[in-house]
Amino acid sequence: MFMIALVLVPTRELCLQVYEILQKLLHRFHWIVPGYVMGGENRNKEKARLRKGISILIATPGRLLDHLKNTSSFVHTNLRWIIFDEADRILELGFGKDIEEILDLLGSRANESVEKGKSSEFQRQNLLLSATLNEKVNHLSKISLENPVMIGLDNMKMQPDSSVNQTGSLGSDVDEDLDYSIKSVNSSSGDYRLPAQLVQRFVKVPCGSRLAVLLSILKHLFEREASQKVVVFFSTCDAVDFHYMLLSEFQWSPYSQFEEELKQMFLKCKTFRLHGNMKQEDRRTTFSAFKTEKSALLVSTDVAARGLDFPKVRCIIQYDSPGEASEYVHRVGRTARLGERGESLLFLQPIEVDYLQDLEKHGVSLTEYPLLKIIDSFPLHSQMHRVKKFVSLESHPWVVSLQRELESYISAEPKIKKQAKDAFCSWVRAYTAHRGDLKQIFMVKKLHLGHVAKSFALREQPSLVGKTFQNQSKKRKRDLKQKQKGLFKKRKVASKT
Repeated sequence: MFMIALVLVPTRELCLQVYEILQKLLHRFHWIVPGYVMGGENRNKEKARLRKGISILIATPGRLLDHLKNTSSFVHTNLRWIIFDEADRILELGFGKDIEEILDLLGSRANESVEKGKSSEFQRQNLLLSATLNEKVNHLSKISLENPVMIGLDNMKMQPDSSVNQTGSLGSDVDEDLDYSIKSVNSSSGDYRLPAQLVQRFVKVPCGSRLAVLLSILKHLFEREASQKVVVFFSTCDAVDFHYMLLSEFQWSPYSQFEEELKQMFLKCKTFRLHGNMKQEDRRTTFSAFKTEKSALLVSTDVAARGLDFPKVRCIIQYDSPGEASEYVHRVGRTARLGERGESLLFLQPIEVDYLQDLEKHGVSLTEYPLLKIIDSFPLHSQMHRVKKFVSLESHPWVVSLQRELESYISAEPKIKKQAKDAFCSWVRAYTAHRGDLKQIFMVKKLHLGHVAKSFALREQPSLVGKTFQNQSKKRKRDLKQKQKGLFKKRKVASKT
């Protein structure tokens, strides 16, 4: 048995998902054997499967390259199809060089395939599937595709049948067409078309109240409809771990702050986590369990934002900003699938509201979430005392009370307190990583680190991180002044000469 098709995917979860679907499709065709290789799995077991023979192989780039170099029993001479699934994401994760090396080892570069195709019984076909177009995808298409035909671009005009010659090549210059489509995607004001049944909203929350508001919204969602799934996206693995521990263990007294026997779980749903630093077995278990649960909460990094199909996800919450508009679209794409209704909610601080304008440039418009109505609906220690008036969200009795209990809980639990500090550190680092024009929106110098610490239920800002961060900012300012002085001196000398 020889491998005839190869599917390259960016993440392990997507690898498992494609494999499971292939198993369902091929269960009647016992002579076609699907298989997979990916990071985190036992290499010897993978070698044994490759030795027995696999017809359709699903792989992540790193592990595939490893087997191509080191597994002598890996026969790929009869390979007929190579599919790059989520090609843009593969390149974003830094697998560009690995892909080029894989193509060289498989003899599938565009110029090589033409020469080999003349002497081969069949012609190898490569498929590149990408949700977005950019220069990296353009480069990959040029080295991996020969005589490409573009499918699925609304702004591309259909070529008449007469424009396709007998060898299957397009009459027009495909490279020019791809360059044109990339420019149009980058410049168009209406790039992204989202499902009509998807309700997109944003909520503007001061930094120090973010955690209390997140828990309040989650509580409202699961009390409103117990049988549903919610995914919350975070920017870092440490943040996922912290919120997972908190949401899984946090208990409170809804009617009395002093009666310990009345304490109960704040969220009455199963909570899962998913990020790239987890062990492979834990990732596999989470992926399978969340898919089968009827009511569950998943806290995750962007590892779950591409390609994964979780059925019956009702709401997507982007607690940390996704950055690029394309990432926003990929995240919300986990809900409102196959005609089902869905909701998305984007958290923004008051200093970040300009991000809405950036989304509107790409045809994505959001309405404001009725947060005050939700907060007012919660009773404060008694059903008879509902809040009617307040000065601001930060001073709302429900938010103040919940924040106080969260801080008390974190202070009393050394393990989760340490995790909160780690999450604080990684969050600040991630906030500085925004690229391009987004740096003007997500400006680190506008952050109040004490309020950021409060968003992790820390009563005090971790001093080491604060000093380090402040020293780094001071050093950047000194370096900038020195550069400016140097330029001034050079100009002065030039003017004298």
